[in-house]
Amino acid sequence: MKKLLMCGAMIGGLALFSCEEEGEKVIIEEKDPIAAEISTPTAGFADVATANNLEEVLTFTWSEAQFNFPSEISYKVQIDLAAGDFSLPATLGTTSETTFSITYGDLNSIILSTLESPANEPIALQTRVIASAASKEDLVSAVVSFTFTAYEEEEQPQEYAKLWIAGDFQGWNIDAAATIASVKDDGVYEGYIFIPAGGTNEFKLYAQPGWEPQSYGTLNDGVIFEANYAGDNFIAPSDGYYFFSVDLNNLTYLLIKTDWGIIGAATPGGWDFDTELTFDMDTEVWSVTADMIAEGSFKFRANKEWVLDFGIDTDGNLAYANHPWLDYVEQPQLTVPEDGNYTITLDLHEAGNYTFDIQKN
Repeated sequence: MKKLLMCGAMIGGLALFSCEEEGEKVIIEEKDPIAAEISTPTAGFADVATANNLEEVLTFTWSEAQFNFPSEISYKVQIDLAAGDFSLPATLGTTSETTFSITYGDLNSIILSTLESPANEPIALQTRVIASAASKEDLVSAVVSFTFTAYEEEEQPQEYAKLWIAGDFQGWNIDAAATIASVKDDGVYEGYIFIPAGGTNEFKLYAQPGWEPQSYGTLNDGVIFEANYAGDNFIAPSDGYYFFSVDLNNLTYLLIKTDWGIIGAATPGGWDFDTELTFDMDTEVWSVTADMIAEGSFKFRANKEWVLDFGIDTDGNLAYANHPWLDYVEQPQLTVPEDGNYTITLDLHEAGNYTFDIQKN
């Protein structure tokens, strides 16, 4: 607080000063400036954006900031990640009022784009209000923490024509049958199935997600036939992770046990040795953590041979290069953006929608 000595005639109209007489002098006590105080949202507020509430609004309110002289005040509302320091904040808007509203849709966009936060998971945020007046230092409010879940429509897997598989490996439960898919809808189906140890390794193929009316069996000689009865089951030679493909046009099938790895100049083994992936029986996902280099590329390869392997197509999706029933396709290969340690995953458990992920550690 400052004390100024002024004549009584000079102090009229200064509302933010208090005066008291000392003989013939007047002491003016200059008040300390006061920053705005946020009242809503309250600390701990949490909400979720959905496809149905993007027009709803979140309202920010605060008390009026007090500068030590009369002035027009402008307020700026900002948010940042809870771990941030407001060095790169997102500004929601500016107003001369002590309230500001933003739709969930606009807030959603700012969180996803400006703050570069992931969608569909709670994000811890903080907000502040900055008061500005001409020729004066800004007054910054205390921060208020809240949580918001931004919305983004999740991409739905592509639906393809299917055949269903039930067997000892999944308790002969037709309601939870595995599937193989025909991506081109040309009568040729494929997918990957995991057969754990300890069972008979037997299974059967069904034209519908039910026991009837049509099923297929085999004498385990690469040929299938209609077998609407118990018996003539497919039998995998051992437990493991199998590539299973069926051609209904020619009534033939392939059943190939696979172990996956990565190979290429970007990998620890170069083009000479596969870096093996480890299979997680719970998630049915293959993964490896390895030191990779950016100057080079790699592929996913099964069984350390050029029979089943993946590159990527022009859209960045997994695409076969070698395939036992298809012609070889020279696909683009995978890369990492910079040298470093990466966790790489391969997920083949959803027929027709194979995916991979590359994350730098």
